[in-house]
Amino acid sequence: MHRYTVVLVPDEARGLFVAYVPAIPDCVTQGKSVEEALAMAADLAAIQLADLAEHGEELPTEAPGAVVASVEVKVPALAPA
Repeated sequence: MHRYTVVLVPDEARGLFVAYVPAIPDCVTQGKSVEEALAMAADLAAIQLADLAEHGEELPTEAPGAVVASVEVKVPALAPA
């Protein structure tokens, strides 16, 4: 059993939660609730990990103590077109 961090981002326009598993490339899915998005992420991660194992590739691991954080970014003003 492996444990991976899942990042959930609400998509208010579509009424969904988008779920990303940063340690597994292309592991992005969605659900109508947090619970559904987490379940979908677990299912997709299992499929992708099984595919990697089937092809003899190393399974991705996550650094212990992974942290999800946010940063403030100063965006320069755009020049008028």
